[in-house]
Amino acid sequence: MTKAITLRLDDADHQALARQADQLRVSPGTLARMLVHAGLEERTPVERDARAAIARLVRRSRQRPPADAVALVRDARGALGSRR
Repeated sequence: MTKAITLRLDDADHQALARQADQLRVSPGTLARMLVHAGLEERTPVERDARAAIARLVRRSRQRPPADAVALVRDARGALGSRR
């Protein structure tokens, strides 16, 4: 069984959470849950590596423009000679 909690954030923190969640393409609630899990379970090198991996994902996603999945598939099909 899961239990819900309420977390109050000021506007700046909420905007930062929403921005990072958007960059990772997850909801703010999902990112908050990921961060809580990472903070609570940081006991082993593997868990520390996971937290570092999330930080790297956020940094990389800030460097790339948003991708258009439909255009990527269309371009790939064109490069492969597909007629679909």
